[in-house]
Amino acid sequence: MSTSYVEFRGKGFWSWDGYWEDVLRLLAETPMEGDDPAWLTTVRLQWVEQASGVFAGWIDPKLDELLSTVDRQQVFLGLAQCVSRREDLTPEARATLQLLVGLVRGELSTDAASPLDYMVSGQFPYRGLRKE
Repeated sequence: MSTSYVEFRGKGFWSWDGYWEDVLRLLAETPMEGDDPAWLTTVRLQWVEQASGVFAGWIDPKLDELLSTVDRQQVFLGLAQCVSRREDLTPEARATLQLLVGLVRGELSTDAASPLDYMVSGQFPYRGLRKE
């Protein structure tokens, strides 16, 4: 069970990679209302790659780079809201997405050295959403 630390503006959190992969894939594949801005189309391709399962322990959605402006952060939060409305979202992916949203909003104070009492857990083996 590999874990990755995802950071934004000096704060972040650890999560099991299976949950990260599901969240990133859903962020990459869930449509938003209206057209994607060009930067988001590129980001979605990067997130699909990160969700592929080959980045065990090294998942990095590059949030500092990709969400560098308030406008981009707002687009991301709108996308996360679309994902959160999915009925097929697993409890583990939903909880991981909530942590990610809190991180982008600046509501998390955890960093790589913080106690891991916030970590999402669930039944193993994890049976997340699998692309057919």
